[in-house]
Amino acid sequence: MLGARHAWQNGSLFYVLAALLLLPVWFNPVTQQQSSVQDTLYVIDISESMNVRDVDYPKPHSARLELAKHAVRSSMSQLACGSRVSVGLFAGDETVVLFEPLEICQHFPAIEQVVARLDSRMRWIGDSWIIRAMLGGIKEAQKRKLNLVFISDFDEMPHRSAPRLTDLLEVKGKVKGVLLGVGGEAPQPVPRLNGVGEIISYWTPEEAVLEGNHPNLLSYVKELKPGEKAPDGVLDEVGEHLSAFNRSMMQSTAAAATMDFLHIKRPQEALPILQNVSYQKEALAERDARWLYTLPAIFLILIGWFWQKLSRIFTRNFYFRF
Repeated sequence: MLGARHAWQNGSLFYVLAALLLLPVWFNPVTQQQSSVQDTLYVIDISESMNVRDVDYPKPHSARLELAKHAVRSSMSQLACGSRVSVGLFAGDETVVLFEPLEICQHFPAIEQVVARLDSRMRWIGDSWIIRAMLGGIKEAQKRKLNLVFISDFDEMPHRSAPRLTDLLEVKGKVKGVLLGVGGEAPQPVPRLNGVGEIISYWTPEEAVLEGNHPNLLSYVKELKPGEKAPDGVLDEVGEHLSAFNRSMMQSTAAAATMDFLHIKRPQEALPILQNVSYQKEALAERDARWLYTLPAIFLILIGWFWQKLSRIFTRNFYFRF
């Protein structure tokens, strides 16, 4: 009894209660709250043209793919907890989703590392058919009830003067999203990389023909000796060995799919368009509930401190009086 009375008088009882109240904090309690979330599928172009080093982020002469990855990481860091994220890749005419949607706050380090380690050497083909890849990305996003962020240089290989945009009509307006373009608009040679990502050579017009892009020139190029170049003017129609950001392809694709679009040079430029409220929805999301225990505990500690001070003043005055 004396110990309890003493604890009451010096305020230590409040400290004990505060300590007991803080115990759940060690187990990271969460609560469900209605929040604005943004569920997103990021689809990144890893075709061979994304190796072209004509962007100046994160440093001068960086590959287009590096800017694309930084744009994804920057966008993810701005998403509210409770948002779900998935990442996909495309090359050729196929879009492949790497993992099912994950809650961003709980899994951010893992998702960020996946994006940081993406490499164009993961591609299963060097070509790219933008419309078919877009169609695949939209269907994958629709199946998972996600928005779509599609990042590419929009340079098709082989080149086509009139892509079949009608293929997108069946999914028009099915998914909200943004097309982000990367890369310079001046044609640049497409590099070849070795096993550690170093440029070892560049594609030539002759090699582009041998890939089957210009059947009318194939027999002529096959007659050339290994390493021999065709005379000037003979292969002028060949352009697949060069690559540039294709603005008209991005704009026409976005119009056909009724999506927003933007050509970016830095990741930050994409944030305003990606944070459009029309991409958000209300949903129950987990929130950190430690504050529910911490605030009352702080209140009890303050009561204990003031109680101790008042108790000392009262005791001093009592003894002084008698």
